[in-house]
Amino acid sequence: MDRPSSPSRDARPATPKPGPAGAPAETGWLPDCVYTGEKFEPGMAFFADGQGRITRFSREPADLAAARRLAGQAALPGLVNTHSHAFHRTWRGRTEVRGRGDRDPLAPWREAHDAVAGRLTPEQLHDVARMTFMEMLLAGITCVGEFHYLHQQPDGAPWPEPNLLAQTILRAAHEVGIRIALLNCAWSRGSYRPGSEPAPARFATGGIERFVRETEVLHRWASTNFPADEAWIGVAAAGLGQVPLNELKALGNFAHSQRFRLHVPLATTAAENAACQAEFGRTPAALLAEHGLIDKRFTAIDAAHLTADEIKLLGAARATVCVCPLTAASLGQPAAPVEALLAAGAGLAVGTDSQGQIDLLKEARHLEYDLRSRHARRPGLSADPATTWWHAATVTGARSLGATGGALEVGRPADFFTVNLFEPSLAGTDPASLLANVVFALERRAIRDVWIGARQRVANGRHQLHGAIVGRFVDTQTQLWPRP
Repeated sequence: MDRPSSPSRDARPATPKPGPAGAPAETGWLPDCVYTGEKFEPGMAFFADGQGRITRFSREPADLAAARRLAGQAALPGLVNTHSHAFHRTWRGRTEVRGRGDRDPLAPWREAHDAVAGRLTPEQLHDVARMTFMEMLLAGITCVGEFHYLHQQPDGAPWPEPNLLAQTILRAAHEVGIRIALLNCAWSRGSYRPGSEPAPARFATGGIERFVRETEVLHRWASTNFPADEAWIGVAAAGLGQVPLNELKALGNFAHSQRFRLHVPLATTAAENAACQAEFGRTPAALLAEHGLIDKRFTAIDAAHLTADEIKLLGAARATVCVCPLTAASLGQPAAPVEALLAAGAGLAVGTDSQGQIDLLKEARHLEYDLRSRHARRPGLSADPATTWWHAATVTGARSLGATGGALEVGRPADFFTVNLFEPSLAGTDPASLLANVVFALERRAIRDVWIGARQRVANGRHQLHGAIVGRFVDTQTQLWPRP
């Protein structure tokens, strides 16, 4: 089995978070087995220093005796959720109906989206984000890319602090304990065509100069308040229709100058592709590539309607494509051509997008089984789909976000989760088949403990703030969705 490549370290220097006062110089764990990137290794302990970084793996008897025994458990690197909209969690289960008559079939979803976006307060956003991020931790996700486009007050007026809602998201992630790349999203018009309708008032970021200025302020604020590998900033565009070409080029130049990641929804629908062709005479990926925006720090979101030439462009640039299969299926949309993208050399990452479910492995499972059904063969994505999908949910996701995790290796943070090997969905497996069992059969209840930077965030399937977070979220839902 080939060893997956490591996540990129070129995003920015990582400043480890200091360990808590009085913490031991080194902490060690001895599970029944640990996934090292090649295979599950039994009888191996691993250790982290006071800053939460892995220092070594060992089979020495003295080290095995000194490590904390995790009996009946396997340890795996924390999952990386590359694409998330935290506030979408609020309408889970509330749009699973058909639109009336000949209305847009997505009308119920759009109506719920606009209703929540139109009235969500900073306090409510804080409570919703904590709930969403806690649910991610419970699913073994230790790092999230939050695609943030909720910027202004409900009437479109700016907040006294322009980055108030972004700061709210970052504080929520810190309180829950998850690592976060906040991808600040530019949105300056409604759709393709010069002179089209303006951007929705709450999402509008104004001209690119204002957006860049406010993102620089947000970057400084995050750098001041959080360690660099706990919370950091990237940039995004809501889409090629929502950001004019001259602003897209300026956004790309800004991202390159700051070594920020750049994420853009691309080729999401055939109609968007046609509109892009009509305005620019180019397909979306070809347009971005022509202006130097596609490189190894670029991630295309969705990318369902790529041409063969666009697939080659993304592959040649070693760009990443993030797929969110459960959201796409829920909305009745196709998935990206992942087989062709991988063959061309592009990276593949996975996200939870609209939070209909928060389970990154179910996302992978869904698309893998869809490939098998469409091609009437198994496996679907590759000869070893468990490793390919695991790589997408860890290593490639970390590279897409510029995160320091994604793998359990010396020098990387001790971000990992453990699974109960005697839980029914995993019982009876062995180290050789365990990864396939995890990818294709794991039930979330099998996830027992979650550690981030060697600090335990989930113990026995429960977060330390579980009750308070759930209670506040229930209160917020009651406010957002009052009963008749």
